Amino acid sequence: MKILKKILSVIFISILITGCDQVDIITPDTPFKENVVVRSELIAGEFFEGVTFTKTLPLDVPYSIADAELKTVTAYLKINHTQIVPIHYTNNGIYKPLYKFRIKSNDIYELFAVYNDKPIYGKTVIPSTPILSNVIYRDEFFLLCEVVANQNEAFGAAWVIPQASTPDIIADDFYSIVSLLSENSTGSVTVRTKVIPEAYRSNTQKSITQIKVYAFDKAYINYFNTKSNGKSVEDAFVHGGNNIGWNVNGENAFGLFIGLAQSPLTPHN
Repeated sequence: MKILKKILSVIFISILITGCDQVDIITPDTPFKENVVVRSELIAGEFFEGVTFTKTLPLDVPYSIADAELKTVTAYLKINHTQIVPIHYTNNGIYKPLYKFRIKSNDIYELFAVYNDKPIYGKTVIPSTPILSNVIYRDEFFLLCEVVANQNEAFGAAWVIPQASTPDIIADDFYSIVSLLSENSTGSVTVRTKVIPEAYRSNTQKSITQIKVYAFDKAYINYFNTKSNGKSVEDAFVHGGNNIGWNVNGENAFGLFIGLAQSPLTPHN
């Protein structure tokens, strides 16, 4: 779980940043537009951790969760088109149900919300735990493997160097997100990691380096391939995210409501 949080802190951005100094990405003549920001990762096998609702802030306003959080959203989940689960404000813009439940692979989750009389909607399918084979450490200093894939899934991989008494060393992002070709319904895909930095290439480190694969709802591909359009992921979540492939829909609303699953750490051959 620590590994996943470290990668997602780069990909999805931590909500606890304290400000943003990249004022050059929006010209002074651009009028500020307040947007609702939705964020939730639904992890197969883990307890549901809630949905975060915040709002964007003007560039000249230092970011704080106290200013950005939304407390008056009306929201609920619908699971597999039948089960209704209301979610309620707790703290820091996070909305949770009254009881805990685990996310299950292959379930369909829909988010319905209303803020200022405007509807917000998101939908995701929870992937199955990735099944890996043929893990190889390439001479070019990255790992790759084969993954059993279904049509509605996409995959990214991270190299990991386990540590005995300190946090594991892990890649800061995915090299790419891949999926099956559209005409296929089942099969396998090849997924690789980013290049391992030179500081972690000793023979000892190479021998213990492992791979971890993440399966996402296929909608994640569009987000991953367009997230650089925001110049900075931090700016995209805090000040607005034009031209990024979010999977949350609504007037003046954007964000990620995404299902994912993770493989165990797997050594290379």
